[in-house]
Amino acid sequence: MYVAEPKSLANEEYSKDYDALAPLKGPNSEYSTYNFPSSPGGAFVITNKASEEAQIAAIKLVDYMFTEEGLIRSFYGEKDVSWREPKEGEVAIEESAEPILAQIQLEEGEEPRNDNWTSMVQFYHSREHRDGLVQATDIYTAEGYERRLQEATHLYEGKEPSEVFPHWAIWIDPAVADEAAMIQTNIVDYIEQNSLQFITGTKDLDKEWDSYVKGFEQLNLKRYLEIMQEAYDTSSL
Repeated sequence: MYVAEPKSLANEEYSKDYDALAPLKGPNSEYSTYNFPSSPGGAFVITNKASEEAQIAAIKLVDYMFTEEGLIRSFYGEKDVSWREPKEGEVAIEESAEPILAQIQLEEGEEPRNDNWTSMVQFYHSREHRDGLVQATDIYTAEGYERRLQEATHLYEGKEPSEVFPHWAIWIDPAVADEAAMIQTNIVDYIEQNSLQFITGTKDLDKEWDSYVKGFEQLNLKRYLEIMQEAYDTSSL
C-alpha cells in the first residue's frame, strides 16, 4: 500500500533513534500477522442514473488509469511539475529494480498543485511500479521515508501465515451484519485492552493467559465464527 511521502518528519532527529522491529522468534515460530492493505468496495461505481454517454466516459477513464501512463498521470500529476524522470545515479526504492520516476516535493510554503488524485485512483498500482520509485538512500530523512517503510516490510516477508481469512472479499448477509459488527467490536476491544495490560505488566502473561483465552467464550466468539464461515462458504472466492 502506498503511503504518501511526508514533506518533513516531525522531530526528525528523534526518529533516528527508532527502527522497525522484526518478528520476535519464539520456541515454535517466528510469526507475523497479515492484513490486506486496503478494503475493496465501492471504489468505482456507475449508478443507474448515469446517462449512456457518462457511463462510457467513466469506463474509458478507468481503462486509462489501468495503463502505466494513466497511473502516473492520475496518481502523481504532471511531468516535470509533480514528478520527473530519474537522474543518473539515483536508486529505486527496491535497489534491484530499475528506477521509474521521482516525485517532486512541494517547497516550503508552496501552494498545493492539485494536479493529481493520489490514492483515490489506485485501481492499478503494481508492486513492480512501486519498487521503481526513486528514493533517497538515507532512510532517516523525509526523502528516504518510503525506503524506510520498504526495508521494514522486508523484515516481515515470509513470516506471514500460509492461510489468511479473506475478510476483504466476503459478503456478509445484511440480516446478520449488525450482529457480526457488534460481536466484532466487543472482540477487538477485548483484545486491545488485554494486550495493553499484558504489555505493561498489569496482567501476568504466564498466569493469566488461559483466563484471557477463556474470556472469548463470553463474547460470542463461536457465533461470530459461524457468521464468518457462512459468509465465506457463500462467497465467490
